[in-house]
Amino acid sequence: MKYLFAILIIALMFLGGCKTKNTDSDAEIESIENGLNKAVPGKAKTWVVILPGLGCNGCIQEGEAFMRDYVDSANVLFILTKVQSVKILQLKIGKTIVDRANVFIDHDGVFNIQTKNVVYPCIAQLKDGNIVAHQFQSPSNSQAFEWLRTQLD
Repeated sequence: MKYLFAILIIALMFLGGCKTKNTDSDAEIESIENGLNKAVPGKAKTWVVILPGLGCNGCIQEGEAFMRDYVDSANVLFILTKVQSVKILQLKIGKTIVDRANVFIDHDGVFNIQTKNVVYPCIAQLKDGNIVAHQFQSPSNSQAFEWLRTQLD
């Protein structure tokens, strides 16, 4: 009886952990889709890259390097959140980003993802305006932008 009870507790903990991951993923997708519908309806292409201005420094630097190389791509919509200085970002990437059709600066926090992943750059793939996949450039997923490069090249 003790073993059965222990197995039941472990199973409930495991299933609860799985549900949290799905809930976070669902919340992230909902947040991004709501932001796209409110802030940039009709502008989203095949790829959306959300770059936070605050968070994981190394991950954000990877995102800025990606933006430097692909800001001219018509297939990528760049969304900048919590940007402290557009001028400094422009100096970092060596390109003007103001008044570009594929760059949206989120001054109102519309794309503030309500999960722990808010501190990481996000890559979302869209089809017919809906997110079909998304991932974050993070210490546990350090090749996300390299993967996106292979998709675009």
